[in-house]
Amino acid sequence: MAKSAGRKFSIGVDYGTNSVRALVVDTANGDEIASHVYNYPSGCSGVLLDSADPNLARQNPADYIDGFDVSVKRAVAAAKRRPGFKPENVVGIGIDTTGSTPIPVDRQGQPLAMQRKFRNNLAAHAWLWKDHTSAEEAAAIGLANQVCPSSDLRAKGLETARTIAAKGPVAVRLAKQAVQRGANLDLFAACALETDLFAQAFGTQDQKEGMGAFLEKRPARFDGR
Repeated sequence: MAKSAGRKFSIGVDYGTNSVRALVVDTANGDEIASHVYNYPSGCSGVLLDSADPNLARQNPADYIDGFDVSVKRAVAAAKRRPGFKPENVVGIGIDTTGSTPIPVDRQGQPLAMQRKFRNNLAAHAWLWKDHTSAEEAAAIGLANQVCPSSDLRAKGLETARTIAAKGPVAVRLAKQAVQRGANLDLFAACALETDLFAQAFGTQDQKEGMGAFLEKRPARFDGR
């Protein structure tokens, strides 16, 4: 396959709450060549709402597909009007999305909302990051420790932070590593990471102090070693 000479370009696609944006950049210097914004047509500014439930916020998965198609095509079309740009010199494409937006799918991995019988069922659409309808259920099945009114959130957060800060510094540090580093690992790699961090914690002075305090029924005095 012959290599295409000339400048190289990449495309970034950013899925947001109300729109999807495509941007063409020059890989040599990061210069922006062209872009296009596609506003989601469904719902209110792209968000599906329910007047009977103010906590509900969903999105139509079809908007994601249409948005990708339109925004990328039009960004590339605009870039073609710039000197030096050639579509065949696009060497990569990167995508980022709003986090925590699950989409119900069938056994074949197809979004339920794109099937005729579920098209008007809000529960079948993508659950947007700001959807809070499942808070009570999450607490009931153990996915959340507790649910509190938004007015109490700061106080509850500080209370939780103080509880964590009172624990052994080494254990807290390693537990945070397990969460942060393990978030994007598969199950086996995450278990291996946890085993390694546990071994590190078990060889510390804080571990001996914690075990001793437990057996002696007294408060532990951790010093972070």
